[in-house]
Amino acid sequence: MGEEGSPSEFPDWANLPQEIVHLISEKVKSIVDYVRFRAVCSSWRSASLAIPRHLPPQLPWLLIAHVPQSKEDKGTRLFYDLWESKMHKFRFPEISQMNCYASYRGWVMFESCNGSQVLLLNPLTRTRIQLPSFTTPVKHIPDDLDDLYWYMPEKVTFSADPTDPNCRITVFLAGLWGGFYCLVGDPCWTWVTDFPEISAPLVDITYYRGRFYLLYKGGMEIVEANKPEEKIICEFEPELGVDFMPKFLLEGNSEVYVVAALPAAHAHDTKEGTEKNLEPKIRLYQFQEQPLKLRQLTDTSNTVIFKGASWLTVCPDDWDTLNGGSLYKVDCSCKLQKYLTVCYTIYFCKLDDSNYKPVVCNLGKELGTEGIAPLHDLGKELRLRLDAAAPTMWFQPSFV
Repeated sequence: MGEEGSPSEFPDWANLPQEIVHLISEKVKSIVDYVRFRAVCSSWRSASLAIPRHLPPQLPWLLIAHVPQSKEDKGTRLFYDLWESKMHKFRFPEISQMNCYASYRGWVMFESCNGSQVLLLNPLTRTRIQLPSFTTPVKHIPDDLDDLYWYMPEKVTFSADPTDPNCRITVFLAGLWGGFYCLVGDPCWTWVTDFPEISAPLVDITYYRGRFYLLYKGGMEIVEANKPEEKIICEFEPELGVDFMPKFLLEGNSEVYVVAALPAAHAHDTKEGTEKNLEPKIRLYQFQEQPLKLRQLTDTSNTVIFKGASWLTVCPDDWDTLNGGSLYKVDCSCKLQKYLTVCYTIYFCKLDDSNYKPVVCNLGKELGTEGIAPLHDLGKELRLRLDAAAPTMWFQPSFV
């Protein structure tokens, strides 16, 4: 028997049976913890999968705005982990001089400043998927539109892992009020629908389980991807059809929701007097085919929404740190003086009261992301696209 406190009394963690290490690795839920797990030693690394399939949809990080600099951009991108109060830094020289516009399921969409190169990038695996450029002709596009370059992508969704050649990738170009799609390897984008049945501007689009969901100011159009002639038209009730009520599509746990931001500039009495709540109240609606209508979702306990330039949702069942029926939103303030400066504030609220409380304030100033690009280094075309070059977006890390 060894002396008290001798090394022989401590377990040899590096030499645990490989099958036991593998079972333990499958209990890890956080992608950050999984990376740390595999970094313990070579034995643990070899016993765990490099690309795990068991991880649930992750808690999102905030993608910090960045405008490419004409001289010294090294392709560095910053992601703020709200849950660990930590900034993750990734460097990708291959995407220097490129803007990021949208994020979906662990992938970020980048576009070169002249629109000639568009790609999807997974920051964790460094996998890149080349997409058709926005300067090439588009199938079924109106005659008065030459290319898509000046219409910045606001949203991207896809049907499967983009490494799958059958993956259908869909983008929404807000300035054009149009939706376009391609398959991996296609030479150009294709207009989703030639003749919409609803005569109103398109405000959002998504692809989900073989269908395109097109959201207009006055209603919805659902198009079967393989049979575009088969459409379902759902016109909104009067209270939802008003133009000044912002509406968005949100992919939920098992269906697509319509998110309505109800005007909330209403007064209410308090002990201090009368005050106004200027924040919109969020309501979720489900699409119902029988009978054909939108039905308000009253139980949101299984939903946590993250709002930025686009919206995403996370199921709170997988995370002890999340409370269901709640929303995180981020506000971005930009100042154009000698330098472009960007600061963020992250807010939290319950969906049933819209009482927003700041969680993180002045993110950017504290983390040194001010002065991202001197204006004299930005070309004329890039300055015209400045507002869209630094959208506030949430990024959901994923290995697949």
